[in-house]
Amino acid sequence: MDKLIDEYSIKIVEPGCAPGSGRYGIQIDLVDDISAVLPYLNAQIGNGSYDHANHILIWREPSQAYALHPKEIRIARIEDSAMANQIASELIDKINQVWQDKGTITPCFTERKVPTVIDLFKLLPRTNCKQCGFLTCLAYADALRSGQVRIEDCRPLSEAKYEGNKLKLRCLLGG
Repeated sequence: MDKLIDEYSIKIVEPGCAPGSGRYGIQIDLVDDISAVLPYLNAQIGNGSYDHANHILIWREPSQAYALHPKEIRIARIEDSAMANQIASELIDKINQVWQDKGTITPCFTERKVPTVIDLFKLLPRTNCKQCGFLTCLAYADALRSGQVRIEDCRPLSEAKYEGNKLKLRCLLGG
């Protein structure tokens, strides 16, 4: 089998913007550069944000959010170390499978940009209510951009007066 990723290390990390929040993720440090597989993964995923020039692919699934960089992978929303190892292993297997199947996959170089933190922040209620677990709406916007939290984690966004902003956020984030 033609593996792209043979060696890696895993560590559980807290989001830098919300230390002590009780939210955790995984950081997978890679020995080899995985940039070459990103267009193939982009084609398979279909709903991610892809930046070909900087070799970054970000996407969300119902339970996790993923950010792939050339020599690092981050996965948000991890509950414990057993879950971390399982999810990391499954993702590495998926990446290696896509790499093995690359001859049958048309790579997708179409870029879908990740919105800036400020773009997201402008659509938030900006009350700094802390109901989401972050000290500020700006910190929440940063976590939202990287997939560490969901739109639904901002309770004020469920109010009728913010419905339009909530829809705009969904569009910006590809969902």
